[in-house]
Amino acid sequence: MDMNATGPKDFKDAASLLSLRRWTRRHYTIVFAVLLCFSIWWGPYRSNTRDVDAIHLEALVQDLGATSGAETLVTEVEQAEPQLQDAAPFVVPQSQEQIFPSVISSEGIVPTGDEDGPRIDAYGHFVPHHRKIYSASSPEKKYWLVWWGGEGAYNPNIIPHPTEVDRWILMAQHERTDEGVVAGQEFICIAGFLMDKLVCQQPPILLPVADSIIGNCTGDRQWVNMAVGPRDGRMFYGPDNPYVMYGSQSTRSCLGLWLQDMRMLLQPFEQQRKDVGLFREATDLQRPEPYHVYEKNFFLFWDALGGVYVHHDIYPKRVFAQLGPGGNAGEDLAPAAAESDARCMSMFMPKIGLEKESIHQATNSLSITMCARTDPTCVATDENTFIMTIFQWKSFHMFHGIYEPYIMLFKRSAPFAVHAIGQRPYWINGRSQFTAESGAPKYIGKPDAIPTGHSEMFYVTSISWKNKGQTYHGFVDDPLFLAFGIEDGKSGVIDVTAGDLMQDLAVCDLTKQPT
Repeated sequence: MDMNATGPKDFKDAASLLSLRRWTRRHYTIVFAVLLCFSIWWGPYRSNTRDVDAIHLEALVQDLGATSGAETLVTEVEQAEPQLQDAAPFVVPQSQEQIFPSVISSEGIVPTGDEDGPRIDAYGHFVPHHRKIYSASSPEKKYWLVWWGGEGAYNPNIIPHPTEVDRWILMAQHERTDEGVVAGQEFICIAGFLMDKLVCQQPPILLPVADSIIGNCTGDRQWVNMAVGPRDGRMFYGPDNPYVMYGSQSTRSCLGLWLQDMRMLLQPFEQQRKDVGLFREATDLQRPEPYHVYEKNFFLFWDALGGVYVHHDIYPKRVFAQLGPGGNAGEDLAPAAAESDARCMSMFMPKIGLEKESIHQATNSLSITMCARTDPTCVATDENTFIMTIFQWKSFHMFHGIYEPYIMLFKRSAPFAVHAIGQRPYWINGRSQFTAESGAPKYIGKPDAIPTGHSEMFYVTSISWKNKGQTYHGFVDDPLFLAFGIEDGKSGVIDVTAGDLMQDLAVCDLTKQPT
């Protein structure tokens, strides 16, 4: 489906946010005036937490006389792209002591308002509950909010723009509820950094996926047949091409997952459409039986030879299979690694203590080599290169969900056994206690219903390499994005170095040698 057919809401003005190549005295005067006004405007907010809603950016844009998400603003606060050649070296852990390099560091102490305290891990180490991660480029080292041009969208995904160095393609969930219709939609836009946000340079457009099929939900789930449209979308790169996976009515379950080559849907990839072979159209993904009523959050992964697989379940036991050209699934391959996986996961997966706690797959996958790109001796092999993904421990108490993200690495060659599991969930810098200022839509006007003692719900949905041209594989000194939804109402991203996510790994091969 050609997105140019959508008229003025296409990507033809993708260059509108690019910085001017030639500067005059007028440009410098405007920059100085903008920065002066901004410093006066921003002062009162510096002492507060960074729960700044999109209305702040809208007011700023209006004050400056700009429109359409500040696309006509003649200057832009440039965000320096981290250069790979200047990246700090990362030391790969060689012993169990190094696997937990700072477990007693005050930096990892439980954030205010968190519900759980420190604990003792399987090695007998004292482990503060979270690993706090900081933005590599945000002035306050906190996450960036996403500005969707005044629209509400959450659970974002991000990939590098295929041709623009300082632009990214964003996708996020949007709920349409007009005229009694309940339908899922996925917003798409091209964005760049402006002031303290990641800003869509044009109003977002709808991802033009095919209409949902007639649902086959039965019994007390028949109402789901009426909730059409894409949900829980994931946009990601494979080794060569971008893809989108989303939930909708399925031929084999009440809700299933659909996969399509993203080049067929986005104008920046229009010239590549003639090269698309598989998944030109949305394809209903199958899985090894049995099916769940609601299938969610599958992710694809690729082996060293380019073979593609679908990871269906991560807990209580893994299920994954090779992907066929028509969405068909091969046999479940997980039993080949089940013994070692069970031993490792029983020791290192977060525990589920209560009935309303669970573990879910969350993001897409990436491939990572556990040495630095800047190290001339670093060569990717099966011994040092793994598939990484983020899963989440979920609790749902007092009708409010809280998600804690953990990392898992597994081997990139058969039988794809689990290699390591993070021992602390990540605490994204800027996450706060859950209050009315958190902006959760279902609590607007209901401050008394907000549960006390809860942290904000951050739901990590996407991991992506940050740099243009980097698709699936990277190294520990490469920058990447985590994208996440905030209380089903807002979108955030944070840029970190991949090695920041590897600080608390428990390696499965070392389980027989505790210290």
